[in-house]
Amino acid sequence: MRIRMKSIFVIAAAGYLLILVTGCTTATLVTGLSSAPSGVSYASGLGSKVYSYQIVRYEDAVEATLRAAETLALENKFKDIKENYTQMHYIDEKDCVIDILIERRTAKTTFIQVGAGYFGSRGMSRLMLLQILDEIGEAGNFLEDWSNKDVE
Repeated sequence: MRIRMKSIFVIAAAGYLLILVTGCTTATLVTGLSSAPSGVSYASGLGSKVYSYQIVRYEDAVEATLRAAETLALENKFKDIKENYTQMHYIDEKDCVIDILIERRTAKTTFIQVGAGYFGSRGMSRLMLLQILDEIGEAGNFLEDWSNKDVE
């Protein structure tokens, strides 16, 4: 009986390792953000950071971020808007931090990063990023409509 349990464990471990190596685990364990017209991609870094590259003008992304913060009733503590990058620092009613970085990458591509501090809520970061993307979509500012394209 002891050998049989050991064999089952080895087979199960090998199967898990195979799934892990092929990348299926990532697809099943990590839930991504989605926004129909935007073709959103994001990656999480340390702590609560999420980020996305969007086909939207930098200025439109900054304006959408300001509207998103207002929609979520966040209090602005710091705002530094430059020609090619913007940093914003918001807090909620419990003094939880939301840091936002927006960078112009090209005339049509913008990088947006949202973080809620190292020990903050990744959910709050995702919510803010989704709200920014929703504001961009509502204003019709996406420069490319991915909703009607076949993806291979």
